[in-house]
Parts: sequence; structure tokens; C-alpha cells
Amino acid sequence: MQAKKNEAHMSSEERLAILEVTILNINGALLDIKQELRHQADKMDSRFDAFEHNMDRRFETIDRRLESLDRKFEFIHNRLWTMFIWLISMIIGLAGLIAHTQHWI
Repeated sequence: MQAKKNEAHMSSEERLAILEVTILNINGALLDIKQELRHQADKMDSRFDAFEHNMDRRFETIDRRLESLDRKFEFIHNRLWTMFIWLISMIIGLAGLIAHTQHWI
């Protein structure tokens, strides 16, 4: 009952002043929240940037390793073709030698 009696005795200007102070307090709190959110967003951005940099570095390492493997496989592939050509040449030479010893040619 006391609050209603006090409210009844308050003038419109006093009520308006209380509302203004309340609104200023709410605005101040909202500004603090907004600044904290910006700060947290900046922290998250910096963490994501660090994560992205780390992942880029790891992918570059993986790319270098894959390029190295690709060169090794290319070397092995070329070596296998060389060995295949030598094998075919040896088979043809051996067939020629057998044909000559058997007087087929």
C-alpha cells in the first residue's frame, strides 16, 4: 500500500525523471553487452584466423608430400617402362639366338 500511496503523490515530472534514469541504465547495460559481444566476436575471429593459418600450413605440408610422392611414382613408372622395354628386347634377342642356333634363320 505504501508504494501506491507514494506513486499517487509523485508528480508527472518525477515519474518522467525516474523513467529517464531507468532508460539510461538500460541503455548503458545494452551498450556494455554490445561491447562485450564485439570483444567476444573479435576473439573468435582471431581464433578462427589462427586456426585457418594452421590449417593452411598443414595443407601446404600435405601438398608438398603429395608432390614428392607424385615425383617418386613418376620415377618408378618411367623405370618400369624402361625395364619392360629391356625385357622385350632381351626376349627378342634370345628368340633370335635360339632361331639362329636351330638354323631357323
